[in-house]
Amino acid sequence: MAVTFEVLYLGTAPEIDTAEGNVLSENDGALVGMTFGSTDAPLAYNAQHTLSPVGYSGGTSNMYDIDNTISNDTFSIDGGPAQTFDGLAVYNATITYADGTPSATITAVVIQDADGNLYLVPETSANADHAAMTAAPIASITLDSIYTISSGRLVADRQSTDFVCYALGTDILTDRGNVPVECLRPGNHVMTLDRGAQPIRWIHSGMHLLDAEDTDAKPVLIGAGALGPGRPARDLIVSPQHRVLVGSNLQLQDFFGAEALAPAKFLTRLPGIRHMKSKRDITWVHFACDRHELVYANGCLSESLLLGPMVLNGMTHHDRRAAAEIFGQAPTPDAALNGPPARDFLRKREVQAMLRPRNRCRKVTRPHDDVSSAGLASHY
Repeated sequence: MAVTFEVLYLGTAPEIDTAEGNVLSENDGALVGMTFGSTDAPLAYNAQHTLSPVGYSGGTSNMYDIDNTISNDTFSIDGGPAQTFDGLAVYNATITYADGTPSATITAVVIQDADGNLYLVPETSANADHAAMTAAPIASITLDSIYTISSGRLVADRQSTDFVCYALGTDILTDRGNVPVECLRPGNHVMTLDRGAQPIRWIHSGMHLLDAEDTDAKPVLIGAGALGPGRPARDLIVSPQHRVLVGSNLQLQDFFGAEALAPAKFLTRLPGIRHMKSKRDITWVHFACDRHELVYANGCLSESLLLGPMVLNGMTHHDRRAAAEIFGQAPTPDAALNGPPARDFLRKREVQAMLRPRNRCRKVTRPHDDVSSAGLASHY
């Protein structure tokens, strides 16, 4: 089976494989001490992308190696142009989290193409490092030292998905009524809470495999009426990190005293909101407007894509160039091209505090359903 990975783009760095003819990355020490991401520009904002094979040296169909003496192993990012697999190194690394969760140490697998582009390759769900990478939104990762046991070959399937996306079939309210998200195109006008009809400037879609064991990475289903009366009007499927409006517009106003944006995965303790544990793959669509907006998806308010530094770093070269041409340069290195955020972002502990049992004063029911909120939770 072809080896496909979900990877996180980290940026460019000095070449780590400086001599061909072996499977060693002789200059892997050049990355020691480097930090990728920050509290102001967390890696959690960065959409991961699919690395898929283009060609293997010798016809081998289940590995990439860094020895380019005879021929090159090549891959593409999201179906883009071929890139040459050139370097691989394994580091002892420290992860810091955006929500204040205590930092964690992992073994980080980092690969590099011949142009110096670096990608972090998440571990499989059976690995403890994968659990650390999905424990909470990641702010940054620091490569502390070289891990002594490394290989110049990458041989295992690894998937880890944490996108801010809508699933196929999601109705987005536009100036011409509800339109399925997969039918939207740049130039179409979506209706926003703050600025009325706004044009879509950039849109992307792709199919992603889902790790069978990684519940936290599974899509989140927000059942009809789970956020409030008619919010959403019908079941809404979003990526775990996708943020929805809370605290106003009839969306969880009984729980949150002020309006803010909360990731869907932090709301799964509520009746009618759950991870879709049986999902094995899904096609996501995400789109960006001139500014970060609150848009209507299946009748409830949630976010469009915020093009922060880490999201841009996670794009292919082609998409980054296209985004820069569309939006221009960010005013500062840590700013989003279409920022600032439409509302404050809530951390996990803030959401959990508001959802404690003492705050649960609202019974969630669906129209014409004569069932308790507990019954709804089991139904979904």
